[in-house]
Amino acid sequence: MTSAQPVRHAEAYRCGRLFTAVAALQRLAQNEHHGLGQPGVAEKAAARPEPVLREPLREIVHYLVQARIRGHGAAADPVFRSLTDFLPPAKAVPTSLHPDERPDFHRGREEQAALITKEHPPLR
Repeated sequence: MTSAQPVRHAEAYRCGRLFTAVAALQRLAQNEHHGLGQPGVAEKAAARPEPVLREPLREIVHYLVQARIRGHGAAADPVFRSLTDFLPPAKAVPTSLHPDERPDFHRGREEQAALITKEHPPLR
């Protein structure tokens, strides 16, 4: 394993956490039928995070405002504040992840989902 591989795996993990946080905000703003929650989208994001997250990241403030309007501000605000923790160090989401990095993406998704569910049980 080269020294660059652990960094890439850490980026994949952060991308998984970012995906889950953005999906949670999107769900709070819209409903359970939000775009990132559709079947197969997480698998697409595990392979190509930037193309999948590009538009949702552009709309992130809109999701926060809509979530607040819908009465979900208490849950949306901390999720929104956490987003910067998940951005890759270069502040650019990778356009693709190698197949051996994808388990790290999914591990990040699962751990972030568990944390959100623990802190905000109605978001199950």
